[in-house]
Amino acid sequence: AVHKFDASREGETTYRASGEVPGYLLNQWSLSEQDGVLRVATTDRPSWWGEGGGRDSASAVRTYAERDGRLVQLGQVGGLGQGERIFAVRFMGDVGFVVTFRQTDPLYALDLSDPAAPKLLGELKVPGYSAYLHPVGDGLLLGVGRAATSQGAVRGVQVSLFDVSDLRRPARLDQVTVGGSWSESEVEN
Repeated sequence: AVHKFDASREGETTYRASGEVPGYLLNQWSLSEQDGVLRVATTDRPSWWGEGGGRDSASAVRTYAERDGRLVQLGQVGGLGQGERIFAVRFMGDVGFVVTFRQTDPLYALDLSDPAAPKLLGELKVPGYSAYLHPVGDGLLLGVGRAATSQGAVRGVQVSLFDVSDLRRPARLDQVTVGGSWSESEVEN
């Protein structure tokens, strides 16, 4: 269940709308609002069900708008990371990025400019995963997470720099792994 409140006036909060979103949120980065449109990234199965939550689990980004006291779905991009779960999300203006993981890190680049018809534009698969995504410049995205083997065995902390200037062809420009399999970073939590 998702509830929308208007807190634009100091000292006043007003209930606006409610709706339901299928799936499970990873964290606060899984929700974003732009121009009155709520964007939500969810995975079908909760993370506590183990690796990916099962082979039939997948993730989606859905868009919602307020209509007569209800949050109604406008559009969606589904089928992200079949058998995987979301590890990171970042919404930036009319674009969104979602990372899923089980053995490799698909970084999905989404066009959200038309909330009724969001589109998957590009996908990049690299070993490991990013658990946190942060814009660091025009067309650049920093990913912090864990390195992994091609079989999905997690290794040390991995910091990656992605070129996302062409959403159809995201590319990893560089990466560095720090520490052994025991190492971790606070940004994962």
